[in-house]
Amino acid sequence: MLRLLECALALDKHRNFARAAEHIGVSQPTLTRCIQELERRLGAKLFDRGRTGADPTSFGTIVLNSARRVEIDITELKREIALLKGLSIGELTIGVGPFVAQTWIGDAVGSLLAKHPMLRLRLLDMDWSSFCSALHERKIDLAVGDAQETSSDPDIVAEPLPNRPACFFCRSGHPLTKLKKPTIHDIGEYPLATGKLPSRANEHLAEGRLMGQPVEGGKYFEPQIQCPNLDAVIRIVSASNAVSIAIEPKLKPWVAAGQVAIVPFHAPWFKTNYAIMHLRERTLAPAAVAFCAEAHEAERRYNEPSGPPDKKHGRGRS
Repeated sequence: MLRLLECALALDKHRNFARAAEHIGVSQPTLTRCIQELERRLGAKLFDRGRTGADPTSFGTIVLNSARRVEIDITELKREIALLKGLSIGELTIGVGPFVAQTWIGDAVGSLLAKHPMLRLRLLDMDWSSFCSALHERKIDLAVGDAQETSSDPDIVAEPLPNRPACFFCRSGHPLTKLKKPTIHDIGEYPLATGKLPSRANEHLAEGRLMGQPVEGGKYFEPQIQCPNLDAVIRIVSASNAVSIAIEPKLKPWVAAGQVAIVPFHAPWFKTNYAIMHLRERTLAPAAVAFCAEAHEAERRYNEPSGPPDKKHGRGRS
């Protein structure tokens, strides 16, 4: 029966017998016989066949909805079985926010694989605003990035990462580098180039004339120049009067090369809000538990290369 439902789902996806058969690796006559057998067992016509393809009937729609739930249950069953097999053959899919993807996440994955080389891992570049839906739909096991979108969802656990100071940066020789204590209004006289920002940015960045604006009723802040790729943004900033946002460790090579400069602006609200997120009721696989440990260590090493902050002076080298 499961095979018959799989055939029905494939046909619904492709709406064409030949393409559906190719997708699941059977011949077209075999797929046709499977659909006919499913219809016989259920006593209803599930698809209307026409020159334009195959479309589900009202009965077919009901069956397909149930088949999708069965498919999710089987996936979860396989996953639970894999949990018992430990880290030797584990699988893990991680949704990663754009800034994290371009900083320390590779270090965490590399350390994990060095210890458990048989793991199968998938990293998906994702906008932080899609974390909730991706977790609920079981598209990812973990999400790593800004926790704004998941903070109000009781079904998602957010394991916080340290809040790191953020900074504005601009090209070397930019007018902002001539100011000893630039304000947010001073910075806002230049276009902001970065990815879409969480709603908490609205309170501060919307004051800037050229920074951008709140969108979707204040749900997000859309910068004047929207680009989630930080390496591309650095190139944009180094060749124009645009400014952007990052954490200092990411900028070290470009600062050392004289391409960009840190804007001397500091504010208690100007910091990261990253976390490792997962569904509350979904048991974490051994691979996920191991990754979380490596992620915390990789994040610390990236942001505190000289060790934890000096307790005597309240700060460490960055």
